[in-house]
Amino acid sequence: MANLPVPILASELPNNLFTAALARAGIVNAGTFFLNPPLFVGTQTSAQSIPNSGSVWTAINLNTEQVDSYGGHDTVTNNSRYTAQVAGLYQVCGVVGFANNATGVRGARLHVNGSVVQGTAQMTLAANGSGTGLPTPIRTVRLAAGDFVEVAGWQSSGAALSTITAADVASALFVCWAGM
Repeated sequence: MANLPVPILASELPNNLFTAALARAGIVNAGTFFLNPPLFVGTQTSAQSIPNSGSVWTAINLNTEQVDSYGGHDTVTNNSRYTAQVAGLYQVCGVVGFANNATGVRGARLHVNGSVVQGTAQMTLAANGSGTGLPTPIRTVRLAAGDFVEVAGWQSSGAALSTITAADVASALFVCWAGM
């Protein structure tokens, strides 16, 4: 059973009988939900061009899913987004993988509904000789059903710069329901 709502335990009154419906609502659905909460892991397997810019952050396209237990991601339409199917607190983090280039600065941060999640931007000087994987910190964010989260990248190499899609360095987004 996927896409169960967050369970609400049945109210009990004195002299109520413990019925199959009460058991299903209070025990089975709760157990099923908590054993299979919303979970998403998406990665990028096709390189994306990130423009050189001073203020524009680019949402990272995620064209491959490792896990999407509640169907909150589409690999074609708005594939940079994970859309919450169930309201609650979510643990979120991402990584942006940049191709090798020794000039400028790289950045990665999280967005909810297109707005930055305060305190998630990570910046680093360009590394010479290899691609750079820049992770965001893990953050707990409150999402209503229909809210979406993205990982975004930024760079200042002087020209457009591609993301990297190597086996060990690639852009990704991780989202896990953590509670109400």
